[in-house]
Amino acid sequence: MVSKTVDIGSVDDFEPGRPHRVEAGGRALMVVRRGGRFFALRDTCPHQGAPLSAGKVDGTALPCRPGQEISYGRLGEILTCPWHGWQFDLATGRALIEPERYRVRVYPVRVSGSRVIVQMS
Repeated sequence: MVSKTVDIGSVDDFEPGRPHRVEAGGRALMVVRRGGRFFALRDTCPHQGAPLSAGKVDGTALPCRPGQEISYGRLGEILTCPWHGWQFDLATGRALIEPERYRVRVYPVRVSGSRVIVQMS
């Protein structure tokens, strides 16, 4: 299998914490900037094909008692699908529920100078 790199834009093109849709190597990807790191996943939810780039990056609700304020963990690490709320780990693409069964393909990303580069395969 041939592997290639694709320049998907400037670091400044990506607002931190917000999913962005990009086309790279003929594929639709969802890219998120978190601090100095970038994550790229296929822009399709495995459940019913929703565009994950229309989703939200947040965290997971932590256990609490009824009536208590909800608090969150793993802030900025979880992508939530916009259609049915399925949640995926940005780093692995695995669903939080049944991670061995459901996942989104992830692509390695690096920054070279001020450019964001995705490794396609």
